[in-house]
Amino acid sequence: MDLEYQKACKKYSVRYMSNSKWFKLFAAWADAGIEVEVSYWRFIDSEHEEVQRLPRSYDLLPHRFADGRFQPFEYKWILSVSIPQNYRPKSNVAFERSQDVDQLKSIAKELGHFPIFDLENGIEVRGYEE
Repeated sequence: MDLEYQKACKKYSVRYMSNSKWFKLFAAWADAGIEVEVSYWRFIDSEHEEVQRLPRSYDLLPHRFADGRFQPFEYKWILSVSIPQNYRPKSNVAFERSQDVDQLKSIAKELGHFPIFDLENGIEVRGYEE
């Protein structure tokens, strides 16, 4: 383990996910063909939140993201990924789009035990817990 990662993950008492578990989950979701254009990503070494689509098969390597739409970092740096069931493509317009979070939960459940938590408007996959 590298020192930077060890330092970043020290503040978390529970680690739910590893590189291989993230890869397994992302790959299963990508293979199912469920389009998720908006998800909120948080990382263990930052307070910054990114808005991304869920990765597609070509974005994934066994231990990290492929270079391209995503930065090529290891999955273990992900604190959480939140996926809203409904979102507004433009914040100042009332039109909403839906994302099939129930299907995502179902796929995860078939794969095994994953730390997926229900939110008021969607789900969250947690990599770590304080």
